[in-house]
Amino acid sequence: MALQWKAEYSVGVEIIDAQHQELFRRFGALTEACKQARGKEQLAELLDFLSDYIVFHFNDEESQMLRYGYPGFAGHREEHRSFMGRIEALRKQLAEGGSSFPLLVETNEAVLRWLIMHIRKVDTAFGEYLQGRS
Repeated sequence: MALQWKAEYSVGVEIIDAQHQELFRRFGALTEACKQARGKEQLAELLDFLSDYIVFHFNDEESQMLRYGYPGFAGHREEHRSFMGRIEALRKQLAEGGSSFPLLVETNEAVLRWLIMHIRKVDTAFGEYLQGRS
């Protein structure tokens, strides 16, 4: 399943939306590599990128939440920590067993499902909170 940015994923915070779009772009590159039978080769690149980028992105989101006194901060932060753990577990599997089709599928499903659900529910709630403060 391809992951493409849609307007409905916007949380209404420019910097957060731009970072989400970069996550979608990178995941789309993996999807495209899979179509060209190069997915296993791109898997390590995506997981390395995610490992670094989500720390940067989550720090930005959490800083905004603290700045504006977002009441859902603790739960949101816990979701971030959980996803970071999931990415690290996938990287460990890759390091121990190498790139494989099952790991590629597992990564695709985990990242796709989490990104869409997290953005549409959790991040959108934060965006709505900010818009309600205006």
